[in-house]
Amino acid sequence: MCAMRAALAGMIAGFACAGTAMAEDTQATPAPVSKYRDAQDGKIDLSSFLATPKRFLPIPLVVTEPAVGYGGGLAAMFIRPREDNASSGYSRPNMSILGGIATENGTWAAFGGDSSHWADERVQSLAAAGAGQLNLDFYGLGDASESLDEAVRYTLDFSLVMLQGTWKPRQESDWSFGMRYIYSQVEPKLREEPPFPGLANSVNMEISAPAAVLEYDSRNNLFTPTGGMFAETVYLSSLEELGASEDFQRFQQVVMGWVPLSETWTLGLRGDYQWSSEGTPFFLRPYIKLRGVEAMRYQGDEMASAEIEARWQFRSRWSLVGAAGYGSAHTDRQLFSATRDVVSGAVGFRYQLARLFGMHAGMDVGFSDGTTAIYFQIGNAWFRP
Repeated sequence: MCAMRAALAGMIAGFACAGTAMAEDTQATPAPVSKYRDAQDGKIDLSSFLATPKRFLPIPLVVTEPAVGYGGGLAAMFIRPREDNASSGYSRPNMSILGGIATENGTWAAFGGDSSHWADERVQSLAAAGAGQLNLDFYGLGDASESLDEAVRYTLDFSLVMLQGTWKPRQESDWSFGMRYIYSQVEPKLREEPPFPGLANSVNMEISAPAAVLEYDSRNNLFTPTGGMFAETVYLSSLEELGASEDFQRFQQVVMGWVPLSETWTLGLRGDYQWSSEGTPFFLRPYIKLRGVEAMRYQGDEMASAEIEARWQFRSRWSLVGAAGYGSAHTDRQLFSATRDVVSGAVGFRYQLARLFGMHAGMDVGFSDGTTAIYFQIGNAWFRP
């Protein structure tokens, strides 16, 4: 899912958009003026193009994550409206994506993913696969509190497969539950002499982890919600009996919701809590993920974060976005216990890129203590398929 999210985030880089039309109608299906214009206002709109069967959208990917440096890539995205469900076929389409990225610090990855609905929308499948090399800095790997600010530079050669299936007890239900399975091979290699001894180096690690998944999803739109809530509870257990190198467990609870304050204002709030057990590989320990905060910079055995976002659709298709976030990561070791906190903020804009799908796209500038980063977004920054 992360690969799909990263690829979708580059779509805006390929289209410079301008226009003035009202936004949130994802139900109507008027005859389009052209594949790149909306019938209601004649402005640039990709609804018809995205809804055309067997066509894909080439997506230039722009990578600006501070942890890996600047880079880019290309992806092909297929969006398939579900004709069997007119009420949500556009706002909750099936989608697939294939792509690859590379960055200035030597990071690269190739990936693919699919999200599809079956059996009158009661069953949803998610599948993703990828391989590549990640060059990242990790923190808090030592036995003293000073290690929380000491970077350990690693190269991670990885391959990954993820499969998930969820089921609704009733077609109209917002609840679903199911299972996820992740298999991954990761070889961490030190890129330079570490600040302390005893760290893993060139050891092939295998992860074989089933997970129980419980979801609640009442969003009125998949890409840029203006109302509703999404919540996901995941308990994962990597097991030696299934081929894993070591037993460990992870838990995550995500809750996000959107409230329409008026016709032009939408308020969003996201909360995230993660916990990992002893034995969790260092690269899978929870970390604070907020706009403007470097990935892996604040890791711990458990993590909690919250972010609030306001979007003002001030001129029909155009919106302004402002966000503020707070995160806390706690680490327990035999010789020390410590908590690291960070505050972040972001400002940005959106353009209504595909009215039938409720898809807005744009850019955010995020910032925290010592870090500024640019993010290209498809709709809301918290996208989940």
